[in-house]
Amino acid sequence: MGERPVALTIGTAGHVDHGKTTLVRRLTGTDTDRLEEEHRRGISIVPGYAELVLPGGRRASLVDVPGHERFVKNMVAGSTGVDAFLLVIAADDGVMPQTREHLDVLRVLGVERGVVALTKIDAVDAETAELARLEAEEFLEESGVRAPIVPVSGVTGEGVDELLAALDELAGSPAARPASGLARLPVDRAFVLKGIGLVVTGTLWSGSIRVGDTLYTSSGLRPRVRGIQNHGRPAEVAYPGARTALDLAGVEAQEIEPGEVLLSRPVPATGLFDARVRLLESARPLRHGTRVRLHHGTRSVNARVRLLGGGELEPGSDALARVRLEEPLVALPKDRFVLRSLTPQVTIGGGTVLDIAPSGRRPDREWLETLESGDLGRIVPRALARAGGGMAAEDLALVLGREPGEVAEAAGRAPEVVRAGPVYALRGAVEEAKGRLLEALRRRAREHPESPELSVAEARQATGLPDALADALLEELSGGVVRVSGQGVLLPEAAGVPPELEAEARRILERLRAAGHEPPALEPGPALALLLRRGEVVRLSEKMYAAGEAAASVMDEIKAVCREEGEISLARLRDRLGTSRKYAQAWLEYADAQKITVRTGDVRVLTRKHRR
Repeated sequence: MGERPVALTIGTAGHVDHGKTTLVRRLTGTDTDRLEEEHRRGISIVPGYAELVLPGGRRASLVDVPGHERFVKNMVAGSTGVDAFLLVIAADDGVMPQTREHLDVLRVLGVERGVVALTKIDAVDAETAELARLEAEEFLEESGVRAPIVPVSGVTGEGVDELLAALDELAGSPAARPASGLARLPVDRAFVLKGIGLVVTGTLWSGSIRVGDTLYTSSGLRPRVRGIQNHGRPAEVAYPGARTALDLAGVEAQEIEPGEVLLSRPVPATGLFDARVRLLESARPLRHGTRVRLHHGTRSVNARVRLLGGGELEPGSDALARVRLEEPLVALPKDRFVLRSLTPQVTIGGGTVLDIAPSGRRPDREWLETLESGDLGRIVPRALARAGGGMAAEDLALVLGREPGEVAEAAGRAPEVVRAGPVYALRGAVEEAKGRLLEALRRRAREHPESPELSVAEARQATGLPDALADALLEELSGGVVRVSGQGVLLPEAAGVPPELEAEARRILERLRAAGHEPPALEPGPALALLLRRGEVVRLSEKMYAAGEAAASVMDEIKAVCREEGEISLARLRDRLGTSRKYAQAWLEYADAQKITVRTGDVRVLTRKHRR
């Protein structure tokens, strides 16, 4: 059962001492107060976790978050990533300040489905319990939240079956948590166990993690997963929504701390993003440029909120904004975050990440509203245009906060988008790039018919596209429009040598063969370049070329002298060939360049390779 996907992640919330932990113990048999200080003080300090088997057989992950005012930070960390809430209100106490703040946190995190447990009904009479229920109804109505209210006692068990049935109904239509795509595990604890090593825990947001997987952090670490536990049981796979513990290898204990995020592929941290920011009705107006505390996953950092258009954001309103972080974190589009004021430290609102790589000095309203529309048919072409090149479906999914499959499907339907290999790009951009490449190849063939190829690097540059898209385009064109070989990229019609160039090359080669080891001076040109490429001619200096047969003969002479006499001087080669100093010097420098000889003072000796 530990490897079955979790149907629902439920976050408990409520004021301190309203009976959350007692209720969770009654529902699951697990005591989520695991710290000695929690037992001593009787309150939860850090989130506790338990597995809940619902009446229908589905599994839920229950997060018991702290209720004390000082521990709201941990409450936010525990609530991030939950699908539904279990709001606890004690019948003998009613709605309290932390009840309101916890529900506010859940609302700004987008957790709108849930159940209210009216606890401690065993400690009050029926009239008091009814008054508490009415107060809870009024509170929910004021907050704009609809949820069933179930009277229950964590001590006697009264109402527990009804509560489980209400939670089971929530699990019937859970929020989607994709088991494919990017795996993300925000770390809330990291510690060393004797005999095991470094262990980290967290709630898996998306994707899946298997034993043996290599994970990534934004700081460049690459830990390997040696073992997995889901809710305390060994498992081979961690599914999204599950309370997960990972035994990691390849990293030191101090290198991973709470607040880190483990990922199935590298994702850079961001220092700013554009978002839709929402302010609670109970908050004060938020001025443009206000410094706040931002909570995201298990991280909290200071940030500055710059409203689009400046001014102030009124309570209960929302606006597009650029959020500049004082410390980078890993955030993706559609992520939720919570904003708290610095003084006093209260929850004021939150928001949804829209663009993790914004450009320009201020947010682009049209682009952000396009992202908010959720219409991938509009979003994908705009994203490709903004990227200035092509992107694979996996990379597009990352910057858009969507699944690779749905991005690929949308790209395939968009008439203005084409696919080149694994890369998607705008049809117009690819056609323009193709035109630039073909023109560059025609110009190369026209100006250098002896060597009509562009190197792969030159061909990439000619397209004007990013390397990945340029390579995909070359692969698509290869074998038809262009020819790609070890020598480079060329047009098929340019593969043959023009007859007039071939005739000129033949004349030059015959002239050089006749000249032997005293070749004439020649101006470089296409015909010589063709002969050099074929290896029929060698280059001695800027204007001195010799036939390949002459070069082989002279090199044999040099080797023979060196083997007989141990060395060869310029004068000795001059006399041996019966030529002038000019030619002897050129041939010795060529031998040096070919690593046949090496100069020692005024003489040359054979290199080790040619001594025998």
